[in-house]
Amino acid sequence: MMQTPATRDAPPFETLYARVREGLSPGAGDVPLDRLMQVYRRLADLHDTDVGSPLNMGYFCIDPDAASVTAMDETNRRGANVAVRGQHPASAAFEQLAVDLVMEAFGIDPARGAGHFTSCGTEANHTAMIVALTDRLSHRNPRCNAYDAALCSDESGREEAYEYWRHGALPLKVRPALYVSPQTHVSITKNARNLIGTASVRTVPVDSDLRMDVGALEAAMAQDAESGRYLPFMVVGSVGATPSGIVDPLAEIGAACRRFGAWFHVDAPWGGIAAFSPGLRAACLAGLEAADSLIFDPHKTMVPLGAGGCGMFLCRSRGAVERAFNVSGGEAARQEFAYLSLQGSRANSGLRVLTAVLRPAALARRIEREAALGETLRRLLREAGWEIVNRTPLPVVCTLHPAMRAGAFDAADAVRHLREGGVLAWAEALREGQPEALRLGIISRRTSEDSLRFVVDRLRAFTAARG
Repeated sequence: MMQTPATRDAPPFETLYARVREGLSPGAGDVPLDRLMQVYRRLADLHDTDVGSPLNMGYFCIDPDAASVTAMDETNRRGANVAVRGQHPASAAFEQLAVDLVMEAFGIDPARGAGHFTSCGTEANHTAMIVALTDRLSHRNPRCNAYDAALCSDESGREEAYEYWRHGALPLKVRPALYVSPQTHVSITKNARNLIGTASVRTVPVDSDLRMDVGALEAAMAQDAESGRYLPFMVVGSVGATPSGIVDPLAEIGAACRRFGAWFHVDAPWGGIAAFSPGLRAACLAGLEAADSLIFDPHKTMVPLGAGGCGMFLCRSRGAVERAFNVSGGEAARQEFAYLSLQGSRANSGLRVLTAVLRPAALARRIEREAALGETLRRLLREAGWEIVNRTPLPVVCTLHPAMRAGAFDAADAVRHLREGGVLAWAEALREGQPEALRLGIISRRTSEDSLRFVVDRLRAFTAARG
């Protein structure tokens, strides 16, 4: 069966930019709208990745469907700003319903928790770090007692009880410590860079299955706390880590966090879709009840990226979120997103997500079909002589061929070969001292078993040609 390619050739960026600028120069007068649209469609069709292709097996961004595109059209046309108090109450109600249904899927009580849509997972993780810092760096935390009271004062010089949201990290006599693994998404370090400095990031080794080593985590937190130089305040676990799709041992990490008073955050932008599948939920989300917060990106698994991303931050404690963001001067209602998030103006994202979560049976069938395709891909690769080097219930497959270990070719060579055939794949460094692996994921709703056979046949021909 013919497979629509995901990859397209493109000239260097500066060449393409010059072409766009030349084609749309307003120097000779106003550029008509139809001209702008024609140039965009032509160049995007020629050069941009087709996320809707069944051969998109590398870029975690779901293909559009008619329902979510219709919902985006409707919300874009109205231009509702759900962050403005009382401005668009109907749109805010739909937004809140979407947030509540997603929170319930992850086992969070909407009456106690808080959640909102974000532009992306990085913003959602940034939000989580701010909430964790606010909650754990406070006089209310008995472990947070090494700070200079003289640096905690009001305008008249009177000392105040220490609060991160009020005094920042300056008064601390210890460094806040944040624990990640080599599989943790780089956005965590990026956010630490902006908030507390990357010297606060402590990398914990992984076990043979690439999951965070909980024994090593506990040893690191104990050593750091005993040293008097660090205050363990946050641990980040992964559900569906981007490089490998692994799921960290959530219950065990949560228990370690409780012992050391650290906030437990779960990064689940893609793997969080397991919450909507009875078949995958237990395998991927056991122990999630121990997490204080998590992120989930519907634009990776439910609805297209569209005009603005569709990530989510979800938290079990509305009080912790309100302490971090509420500048209203009073109590914030649960739908007042401007006082429960980093955001000011923001469009309505919930309507497009409702097109998926209001059809739970169809959504679960699709997720479980894709998980089954992941198993089929593993089988086909093994039959073709490839080794599977990751272990996950999610349909993310990392693979090595014996010839790669012998140095005949590397993952980048395989990625280039697949790209020439229209397949978008990725190379990932998973283990120190081992070759990079080829990563393939079931991402598009249009991917079928025929798509998988096309990919594996192309790999089979490639390895045969390499001897």
